Amino acid sequence: MHESPSYEDIQAIFLNHHVPASVAEAHGTLAGLLCVDGRLDCEQWLSAIFGDDKAGLNADEQACCESLCNRTREQLDAFDFSFELCLPDDDHAMSDRARALGEWCQGFLYGLGYKLADSDWPGECAEVLDDILQLSRLDSEHADETDEEAYAELTEFVRAGVQLVRSEFEQNAAPQLH
Repeated sequence: MHESPSYEDIQAIFLNHHVPASVAEAHGTLAGLLCVDGRLDCEQWLSAIFGDDKAGLNADEQACCESLCNRTREQLDAFDFSFELCLPDDDHAMSDRARALGEWCQGFLYGLGYKLADSDWPGECAEVLDDILQLSRLDSEHADETDEEAYAELTEFVRAGVQLVRSEFEQNAAPQLH
């Protein structure tokens, strides 16, 4: 398996290239895209994130971003709950982590192309996606360090929810034998 670059590593690249999306949102988008199409080419994701500036990535930056993409694909394909959200670590303020979790959820829904009231989602996806939609609206301004346990529970819920969504899409993509 590939080693996943840190949030800070990717953030430095995003800042260097003036990417308007946060790292959390971009990773959420990647996870959503991979849930729908596990064969997604990393180049497609990089083009969506960096636009015309993708050509300005140096070899190390490109390799770092591709590593995140490949690691995310491997984790989602493993179906062993090894999938991790790319979020700031515990050294960051709770308000920053809560904001990043909300941004991650927004990106995930964007990557899926999720629309409220769409009933064509397989299995339990619609319920999970509605919950993730609510989390995308987190009020991070009032989050403080006393919310640590709640943040951990929400992060775990999202992580497990993404695995469920990926599993449902995978099952529905499998050819049906008659």
